[in-house]
Amino acid sequence: MNLKILIPFLFFAIHFSCGQHDPLLDKKLKKDSIAAEFTQLYNLTNAIHPGQFMFCSKKEFDQTYLDLKNSIKGDLSIVEYYKLTATLMAKIKDGHTTVDRGQIMALLKEKPVFPFCIYQIGVNYYFDRSVKENQSYTGLQILSINGKEIQTIVKEIKKYIHLEGRNETGLNTKFKNFPFYYFIYDQSEKFEVTFLDQENQKQQVVFNGITLDRFTKSTAETIPPLTTEIRKDKIAVLQFHSFENGYNEADRAVAQKQLDIFFARLDSLKTKNLIIDLRDNSGGAAEIANYLFSYLVDQPYYYFDYVGAKYNSVKNWKHYAQYPESIEEINVAETTPINGLNCTTATGSANDFWWFKKQQSKSNVYKGQISVLINGGCFSTTGHLLALLREYKIGKFYGEYSQGSNYSNAGGRAFVLPYSKTLVWIPTFQYKMKTPNFRNDPKGIKPDVEIPLQADDLKTGFDRQMDFVLRKMETEK
Repeated sequence: MNLKILIPFLFFAIHFSCGQHDPLLDKKLKKDSIAAEFTQLYNLTNAIHPGQFMFCSKKEFDQTYLDLKNSIKGDLSIVEYYKLTATLMAKIKDGHTTVDRGQIMALLKEKPVFPFCIYQIGVNYYFDRSVKENQSYTGLQILSINGKEIQTIVKEIKKYIHLEGRNETGLNTKFKNFPFYYFIYDQSEKFEVTFLDQENQKQQVVFNGITLDRFTKSTAETIPPLTTEIRKDKIAVLQFHSFENGYNEADRAVAQKQLDIFFARLDSLKTKNLIIDLRDNSGGAAEIANYLFSYLVDQPYYYFDYVGAKYNSVKNWKHYAQYPESIEEINVAETTPINGLNCTTATGSANDFWWFKKQQSKSNVYKGQISVLINGGCFSTTGHLLALLREYKIGKFYGEYSQGSNYSNAGGRAFVLPYSKTLVWIPTFQYKMKTPNFRNDPKGIKPDVEIPLQADDLKTGFDRQMDFVLRKMETEK
């Protein structure tokens, strides 16, 4: 292996020099104003979050808030305040509840950061994607960075990361932004990393930081939301990387036409095996997920059971919203109380949303064997689809736990904190699927066959999960 910089034991702890002006690290947020705003965030969350205490008790949340507020001993920098707000929001353990990183990302764009994503396999952490000149390290195990054990670093970073429930597999989707999170943890510009080489020998290397802008551009992937393939052995592969192509009516029509053509071909070819690859599909429009499901189920079904809100009125908090004009009052008299929420359910009237009406399967519903690939990147609407598949006993799941499940706390609302102008995303509604037999697991939806990646897969690009399913189909011929 070509290791470009190997050094003996030597520790670097290089930070920004004293007196250097840095808008990210300048303590320009005043103590009293920040403390007052932090209380506003706490009160806003209590007023509207529909799933606030699903995985975190009120006692835990309140204690976290008090501990964080009491830690404000003086003026804060933007980075220090992000740690407070992100920690409070992450405590809820809801994947849709987060502090927007945009303000910091914009200021961090041209600053040097740690030049790798990382990937967790079991209890270990590995080099993942980076710029081209660093790719020889991909797949090697990291032991420490700048003298701190990687487990200690990740434990601290996880305080700021929003994940659903007790899910762990979703961390690898967050670790794609590891350079950002490491900067929040430590603002060094050089990084001494202790790692294990290919012979399992301990080595050290020093990396110079690269700008976040260069890192982002170098590691970005361009993947179409929907691709289809029918292989020579008549195995069909449908990859849905995102359901966001369902939000726009024109894009939705294109995706639906693509699905129509694909399933018509499967029907005419009598294709016996279909692989649906939903890995890293973080969700999107329910309309397109529902359209796909109508090709997979052979009976009528319902989509949502209810859509519920915690609040009774929007008057006391609407002004915090980024777009307050889009927030409307709900008529509590027309809702049903379910799990402490004011819920809209099916009424049987013509005014019902489509998701409360009985849905029909397609006439050429797929009748062959279905294999579904999932991982921790499956979230939100994708979790809904997986819950429907599990409810109706359709297909077999392979891969890793999904992050999404048969509900989501969402609503797509951003709120602007008045003093710091920090943007926070707090759900206003809970969407629950009509899946009465579904068994909830706080870790997400468990695959029928768990297939974690191995370290070499990061380097070679070997698709272990897809390969497993293909080989299984070959042996069953």
